[in-house]
Amino acid sequence: MKILTLIQCANLGGMEQSTLLLLEELKAMGHEVELLSLNELGPLKPVLEKKGIPATAVGYHGRWGWRSFLSLRRVLRRKKADSLIMVGHNLMAMLALGNFCKKNRILSLHFHHLGVKSLIEWRLIYTVAMWRFKSIIYPSRFILDEAIAIVPKLKTTQKAVSYPIPTPISIPEEVGREERLHACSLLGLPPHYRYVGNAGWLIPRKRWDVFLAVAAQVVREIPDVRFLIAGDGPEREKLELLSRELGIENHVIWLGWQGSLETFYRVIDVMVFNSDWDAMGRTPLEAMSYGIPVVASMLHGGLSEMLSSRDHGFLIDTHDVSQLSAQVIRLLQDPRLARSVGKAARLHIEEVGSPKRHTERILKLLGDHESNKSQK
Repeated sequence: MKILTLIQCANLGGMEQSTLLLLEELKAMGHEVELLSLNELGPLKPVLEKKGIPATAVGYHGRWGWRSFLSLRRVLRRKKADSLIMVGHNLMAMLALGNFCKKNRILSLHFHHLGVKSLIEWRLIYTVAMWRFKSIIYPSRFILDEAIAIVPKLKTTQKAVSYPIPTPISIPEEVGREERLHACSLLGLPPHYRYVGNAGWLIPRKRWDVFLAVAAQVVREIPDVRFLIAGDGPEREKLELLSRELGIENHVIWLGWQGSLETFYRVIDVMVFNSDWDAMGRTPLEAMSYGIPVVASMLHGGLSEMLSSRDHGFLIDTHDVSQLSAQVIRLLQDPRLARSVGKAARLHIEEVGSPKRHTERILKLLGDHESNKSQK
């Protein structure tokens, strides 16, 4: 089967990483895949080229991309495919699909709803989505429930059936002492420190202020720990000022954007993740796949569906700095406990985040009979 994936943009965020894993798995199963991006391919381009996945950028112009409507229609007319997977909630692209793979296309939504668009906008998007797609899938029950609260018909309509399908996470090789030393060398980090880290956009809802507040409390107990921030964004200057105000500027290392987070994960001993809103939160799941214990707080999101037990990580629904700090200190002071939690986390993600199982579920929705047989 030839499957075309249409995506809003091609950065290296969680949505793109999940999509890349899906395309790799589809290709490994013998399907022909192609990516079509509404925006420029950006940093995902060399990754796609390396993996042999053909990709095209349409270009995105005008408010909500309306000036790209005819361009996308023309590109789609030249494409041949048996199925379409659209990633993202772009209304223009939904309308531009026309009859392309009319009977065999699904919509994959990765973003939370509240605080992103107005209820009127979401209702318009879902009105079109239920008309255009046979199925709508989400990485968590949390955002499916959000969607149903906004558009109750999603729960009962026969035109577009909605499903939560867990985020796919690949399991890397285990990290030994030599691998960690090499990773420290690549990042220019002294190997004798213990490292606590997080990665992502430096934007308000990601609550890096909480991360730094936790760092300040941990440093008082464990002076030889360093806090790594892999990422960048509009809040960086403000956060650098906060680190100075907290007196921890010498304990925080700003790594900036990383083309790949593999080296970063091979260095850190504990991950601290904080967010006000997230459909899921891919970074803590990737850390778990490396056997890194995660200490997290999320006010609204689906992370608890994957990080579901204290046996494989610590998650609270408030940004309680004292609780978070106490857990980080406990893990740093008790290496045996940290190893136990990390091992349990890795095994758990291997089970619930299987890319193969994720792909089989999507193929089932697309009507691939061979996939249906493998699941029986």
